[in-house]
Amino acid sequence: MPRSLSCPCGWVRLVLGPLCGLGLLLACPPCAVAQEAPPPSLHVTEQPTGWMPSLRTLGQDALDIARAPFTLTPSEQLMTLGATGLIASTTMVLDEPAHRRFHVQSGSAAAVSRPIAGPGRWYDRVGPDRFALGTAGLLAVGGVALQRKSWTRTSVRVVEALVYTKAVTGLAKSAINRSRPFATPDPLTANPGGFDSAHDKLSMPSGHTARAFAVASVLSHQANRWYVSVPAYGLAGSVAAERVRSGDHWLTDVMVGGALGYLIGRTVSSSSPRADVTYTPILSTDRVGLSVRF
Repeated sequence: MPRSLSCPCGWVRLVLGPLCGLGLLLACPPCAVAQEAPPPSLHVTEQPTGWMPSLRTLGQDALDIARAPFTLTPSEQLMTLGATGLIASTTMVLDEPAHRRFHVQSGSAAAVSRPIAGPGRWYDRVGPDRFALGTAGLLAVGGVALQRKSWTRTSVRVVEALVYTKAVTGLAKSAINRSRPFATPDPLTANPGGFDSAHDKLSMPSGHTARAFAVASVLSHQANRWYVSVPAYGLAGSVAAERVRSGDHWLTDVMVGGALGYLIGRTVSSSSPRADVTYTPILSTDRVGLSVRF
């Protein structure tokens, strides 16, 4: 029967928890207790049973989002290049015609898009932050009243997605410095890397659209029901249409904003528990301990 070593010290996880994503070698000879063990790699997952997600998973979400651009596989790098090319070509070919046809309140395109953008106009009047926080509040109150822990957990995920989306889109807008449609007729007008905070420079990506899709993504993946997904994504799509019709954003602004919001929402609301901690025993002539990956 194969034997391995485990470390019963509870402080190991407590002290090393914040060092998420790092492979750590811990030499703990005093704690090495031989015992019958399962396979060398034991996955410990957090089961979502409480009223709120754990602080550790909230921190892990932030780390996942921050390091995502630096952890792409070769295939993901190729997909990113392809998506960048798609955005660039769309900018050159479709941004100006889409603005002209949808923003001008006449013609067939404007007439067709008017009812589609109706919910988006309501969302704009309410405000993306108020909408997200109101949604989270309703879920929290309803969860407590009906004793639905999944609702309260979802309410925290909505707020989490709102905070991360605002941070990511705010940084991206300042870095790209693309001019809004009402400031220039040229969709290619930008000053990348300038970090200009002027309002007419903050166009790419659309923050309204990103936050709408982030909330929709959280609600859809947490509920996993079509009658939640359809209206949630329908409202998000309406917001994207309204941002183009209002002349506040180019078509590619809402495309990028929607993609960012969806990905951030998906990150904070993974439908299956992730393996948060991996333990691998270490046995060698000069070291006895554990490799712990958070």
